[in-house]
Amino acid sequence: MKLRPFLPVACAGLLAVIAVAYWMLSSNPAPIAVAPPPATQVAATPEPALDPSVPVALPAPEPPPDLPPPKPRVVISPEALKDMDNVQFMLRDFRSRFGGNPTGTNAEIMKEVMGQNRFQARLGPPEGQEINAQGELLDHWGSAYFFHQLSANEMEIRSAGPDKSMYTADDILVK
Repeated sequence: MKLRPFLPVACAGLLAVIAVAYWMLSSNPAPIAVAPPPATQVAATPEPALDPSVPVALPAPEPPPDLPPPKPRVVISPEALKDMDNVQFMLRDFRSRFGGNPTGTNAEIMKEVMGQNRFQARLGPPEGQEINAQGELLDHWGSAYFFHQLSANEMEIRSAGPDKSMYTADDILVK
């Protein structure tokens, strides 16, 4: 048979496994139970009785750390969000017509959107939004939007929000 050449190797392997198992089981001594050390007894001293008529001095509480006052929660008006959507739609329409975003400052972008482009196509301003004397598109609070071209097809639009200051907690930012 074909298994005969491997029979001595198989028997030797089996004997080796049995020998290792026997050695492991016999080399570990049985665990010895060790009694815990006796507990030392400490004589209990009685607590002194507190006289309710004697005032007790308590340590003064730690003053709270100086924390800044909590910031008021910023609530963005739905009208302002709608205005931001309309600006995004205006830029989307420009991209679809011209293959990319208008470039430059707010005033330069609005010039392109208002017809100073290669096709002289007038696409804006968004309905209900105003342009100031410098030609800049204004947000819901009367501040000029900040346009940041991220790529030919992506534009970041920032509104200063109700405080009319850029880069504060109440700004509205869309891409």
